[in-house]
Amino acid sequence: DQAAEHSTLPYRAPELFDVKTGTVVDTKVDIWSLGCTLFACLVGKSPFEMRSDETGGSLSICVLGGDWRFPDEGREAEAKTRGKQRVGMGLQNGSAGAGSESEGVVSEGVKEIVRRCLRVEPGERPDVNELLDMIEDVIERMPTEDEHEADDE
Repeated sequence: DQAAEHSTLPYRAPELFDVKTGTVVDTKVDIWSLGCTLFACLVGKSPFEMRSDETGGSLSICVLGGDWRFPDEGREAEAKTRGKQRVGMGLQNGSAGAGSESEGVVSEGVKEIVRRCLRVEPGERPDVNELLDMIEDVIERMPTEDEHEADDE
C-alpha cells in the first residue's frame, strides 16, 4: 500500500508491485526510478508507458516483464534491451561512445546506463557508486566543444 501511495506506477520498480512481508526494499528501487526518469527525459515518456501504448498491453505487465526499448531500436535489438536479460552488459571497450552522430540520437553509453538501471532483478542493477562510475565514464568519452566545432566544418 505504501508503494502504491508513494510512487508513480510507470516509475515503480517491479519488486514494489507485490511486496511480501519481511522483504527488504533498498536503494535499487531508486536506481530503477532514475532509469525510468532518464529515459523519459531522453524520449519524452516513461519506457513502460511508451511500450504499453505501442503494444496495447498493461503497463504493470510491461514493468514486471521488463518490456521496453528505445524508439530507434527494432525487433532484433528488442531482446538486447529487455530489462530481464541476465547477461552482463557493462560498459565495454568503446561501447560507451558518448557523442551522437546526429541531433536527437541517444548515445550508446547513455542507453547502457538506462539498460543497467532497468534490469528487472534488483541485484543486477548498479549500486549508486557503480552508477556514478558509469556516468563519469560516459562523460569522459564525450567530445569537447572544440571537437564538435571541428566536426561541423
